[in-house]
Amino acid sequence: MDTSPNVPDPRLQRGHGPQEPQSHGADPNPLAAHRPTPDAEGRVGTPLIVGATVLALALFGGALYWALPGLIGPPEPEHTAGDEPTVPYAGDYLLGEPTWGLGNSRLSREICEVWTDAIDEVTFSEQVAHDLMDPGVEFRALEKEVEAPGNGAAYRNDVVLTHNTWYTQLRDGTLDVRDGDPVGEPRDILVLGNVSAWTLQYVVRADSGIRSLDDLAGTTAVFSGDDPEVLELSDLTLLSAGLDPFSMEVVSGYDFDTDTPQQPFIDGDVDVHVLWGRVGNAELDHLERQGMDLRVLDVPEEVVATVSRVDPAYTNLSVQAGSLPGQEGDTNLLASWETLYAHADLDEDLVQELVRAVYEELGDHAPNEQIATVDQALSGVDPDSVHPGAARYLSERGVL
Repeated sequence: MDTSPNVPDPRLQRGHGPQEPQSHGADPNPLAAHRPTPDAEGRVGTPLIVGATVLALALFGGALYWALPGLIGPPEPEHTAGDEPTVPYAGDYLLGEPTWGLGNSRLSREICEVWTDAIDEVTFSEQVAHDLMDPGVEFRALEKEVEAPGNGAAYRNDVVLTHNTWYTQLRDGTLDVRDGDPVGEPRDILVLGNVSAWTLQYVVRADSGIRSLDDLAGTTAVFSGDDPEVLELSDLTLLSAGLDPFSMEVVSGYDFDTDTPQQPFIDGDVDVHVLWGRVGNAELDHLERQGMDLRVLDVPEEVVATVSRVDPAYTNLSVQAGSLPGQEGDTNLLASWETLYAHADLDEDLVQELVRAVYEELGDHAPNEQIATVDQALSGVDPDSVHPGAARYLSERGVL
């Protein structure tokens, strides 16, 4: 073979780089047509492009992986039977009420029924362990477990239903506790809201000519059950009206084991029957069943305002016409309230639900009771003494 420099090297006759072999028929490798072509330096360029493309796709895929959840939101969690939500305050609870003889009022039972029906996973029952009318021990049972002196039963109240006059005494340190120690921290006992009003009523015969408090001077009166506390409240009311309390003679000494408290009034022995009770009460019903035409005297707002300066638990209560015997128009009465109380540590969400049920459902459940409206919930109540859970609901209703 001639190897002189003038003879072209056969390896270079088909261009730059190594010579491709001649094809003789079909290429046995099906990928031969897709082989990359070497560049001038013998390097294959296409794999670099492919690699860069793969890398770019990987980077884009990673970015998409992290960004996509933020664009479409997290996936729905898979729920199992054990994931069902439970309320933090689920369980059994106790409503205490100061009563005599291991009993409770119909109102407390109805409140427990409404709360149990209205609030999921919560059961309320009345406390019947105590057998003395001792509001001090019921308040203390909001703070810690106590033992009833009559039967030794141990209990702790979650809520108490009692009169706001006793709560006023609790807060100012004058409440008499018959059994055991007083409440350690009275300021931790807070208000949930008023439920039912109790009123001072001067009941006279409709044809007696006695039409106002001023007409009580020179009359005779009997007090239901000879209750000294009602007599004291009446004296304060008459003083606030500018009357001498002794100008209304109080008759007592009746044997109430054989005579009903109203009998002297029914027999005509006295002019006035003074009672302390709900607007509609059994004593008025009894008198009307005797065929008596009655009138309940109006207690002017300014008189009640004077009484409330002595004890802020007493407030005005406007009673709509038709609610009292012989009532021709609205009548104003001096009132205090049966009110619900709880310790400051009672769950706020639970308290909010308790208060909501009282003002939205209790009236329908207890049609025979005159339940306070939400606007009356804090009548006579210091706003600073309201439980935060109750304040939350009452603020939503525009009361606070």
